[in-house]
Amino acid sequence: PSFSKNDVTAVAPCILPGREIAVKNRQDSLVTPRYASAVLSAESFDGYSEADLVRDLLFVCQGIETNAIRWDASKMAYVPVSLIKLPKTKLDLACKVAELGFLYKQIKSFVDQRLSEQSYGLIGQAFCSAIMYELKEYYRLIAVLENQNAAGKLSLHRLLVWTHDTFDRLRLISSLCCQAGYTNGGGLASCLHTFLQYGDPSYHNLVNKVLHLTTRPLREMLRRWIYEGDCCDAYGEFFITVDSNIPEDLLWESKYSIRLDMLPSFIPKQMAERILLIGKTINFIRVVCRDHSPINFPFSTVASGSQGLNDIIGPDLHNHISEVYKITSAHLISLLKKKYLLCEHLTAIRDYLLLGQGDFIQHLMDLICKDLSSSSHEISTSMLQSKLETAQRATNAQYHNIDVIRRVNVIKLEESLGDTGWDVFTVDYSLNGPLAVIVNQDSRETYLCIFRMLWKTKRIEHGLRRIWAKTATWDRTLPHLTADIRQFRHLVNIICSEIQHFICQVQYYINFEVLECSWKELENAVDTAQDLDCIIEAHKRFICIVSERLMLSEEHKTVLEKLYANYKNVINFIGQYDDSSEQLKTNNILRGERATTARQKTRQGGWGTDAEEQATQKEQDTLFAAQLADISDKMRDSRAKFASSLTDFLVVLSQKPDDAMKFLSLRIDFNEYYHSKSYSGSASASPYINRTRSLVM
Repeated sequence: PSFSKNDVTAVAPCILPGREIAVKNRQDSLVTPRYASAVLSAESFDGYSEADLVRDLLFVCQGIETNAIRWDASKMAYVPVSLIKLPKTKLDLACKVAELGFLYKQIKSFVDQRLSEQSYGLIGQAFCSAIMYELKEYYRLIAVLENQNAAGKLSLHRLLVWTHDTFDRLRLISSLCCQAGYTNGGGLASCLHTFLQYGDPSYHNLVNKVLHLTTRPLREMLRRWIYEGDCCDAYGEFFITVDSNIPEDLLWESKYSIRLDMLPSFIPKQMAERILLIGKTINFIRVVCRDHSPINFPFSTVASGSQGLNDIIGPDLHNHISEVYKITSAHLISLLKKKYLLCEHLTAIRDYLLLGQGDFIQHLMDLICKDLSSSSHEISTSMLQSKLETAQRATNAQYHNIDVIRRVNVIKLEESLGDTGWDVFTVDYSLNGPLAVIVNQDSRETYLCIFRMLWKTKRIEHGLRRIWAKTATWDRTLPHLTADIRQFRHLVNIICSEIQHFICQVQYYINFEVLECSWKELENAVDTAQDLDCIIEAHKRFICIVSERLMLSEEHKTVLEKLYANYKNVINFIGQYDDSSEQLKTNNILRGERATTARQKTRQGGWGTDAEEQATQKEQDTLFAAQLADISDKMRDSRAKFASSLTDFLVVLSQKPDDAMKFLSLRIDFNEYYHSKSYSGSASASPYINRTRSLVM
């Protein structure tokens, strides 16, 4: 049989990626010659010449065995039968040429098998198409050799020379099929890429050509992903996978991921992460942000993209991916800042949850202070919410964006037996849509813990301010001050001064060394963020640093417990003062009534008091003095407990590796006042003394 040009073209049609085109088997080239079924005998090979051997070898090169050259399954090769009477040198040459038939048969069998498998995917079909395209040259060579043989110009040695280069090409293609052909998708591209390490330029060019044709579906997937956000991967070949079961609110965190087993080796992981981020950003804009306006890619970007995607292995792809990444990320960040007011909402979180809006917080505490002192089950959330809105309208918070004001809500924590309103009250700032990706549920819970800690500190400051306001007006509101009352006021002022110094240092540490510094870093990070992940990471770092330095982490649990123990002692002192203030007010009213009665009697010409009234007054004064002495003893006891718990707090605080915490302990006890007390000589205080001195030195 002979080959025409049309026959050669029909043998290996090019398989377009994404389509299934059946490869028509070339039956005329696979028909067994009519003498192949003849009975073999010594007489059958009488007169068998070199020309006959060349003719049979041309059949073998097409994977067709003849009577003279048969397929030996044990040797996995075509071998001449032993009845052929030709010189051994010629038979050896025939075996070398026949190896082409083995290589062709192996390649053709692989292609036929893979094309019949639907699961091999588009990249696998493109690989088979590239192999068949390379076999076209082989078919053309066979056609030329057949014409040469028909003209009597083809000898065995000439046949070996003609097929020398083709043998190297088929051997390389066979290696590609054996090693790379049993993977699919990006793994197939990675295996082909390893063959580019050949030093022979002809080998390198062949592999590069096959790889370029094979990665055509991959380039199309990549193009649709970075420009449209579509992951068209019906056979699981792309290195980016989509989990369709993930809800919309978790799109950014969990819906898209990289499949490392499908990541081609010529795409670095850092570039793959940027590619993932580009498509994820586009989908986030379309699905979560509900923005379907086109992303304006400059013409130069699109033009360079055609070159970059065409040369997927070269440096142009990296440059193009970087440019598209910057454009899509800038579009999303601009959308978050302008349409969804990202910066305004972050500032609102600082104002409301981190107590940055001072006038609002102070007015709110004035409004709900008495309510929070009641039992928790007696307080309604709606009542607290109405007072919060009143505080917003009465302070500078009224100038916030209306959307910001509506997101501030009062919530009550889970109640326990004996809880007051202070124990369950908290403020929440609700965010949804795209901003919920930045301030997610975990972040909101962390903000809740931070608010609780800051609110407790603010409560103590508010209580001390209330005590100062009352004691400062005693001369006017309590005109009948006695020496014991003046002494009691002096004791209250001393205790308040100690507590005020402690709470001022704690608030300075919180506001200036923790919140302000961390907030400035967050602002700078948001302003210079290149993508949404940078903003998310900056916000996570912000709340992590704040939580860590506010001693809310598990590592600082002991320090926080000691701090709250101080707070508890201070709150008990404030409660004792409130009780004593009521008693002082009652006693002052009683003394005022007695003085008024005495003056009226004196004007009428009688005695101001008689013996019985004097005895009653003396008894009342004695009782009040005893009560005042008891209250004074309780306050001295509270002062001792506060000093003791404060010393314990300073001990554990000074042992922390954070220098800011160490200097906080140093500022609280800057003159070592607490170490001059009797309890400063205890074993627990000695580490604190040594550490503070080392800091000073």
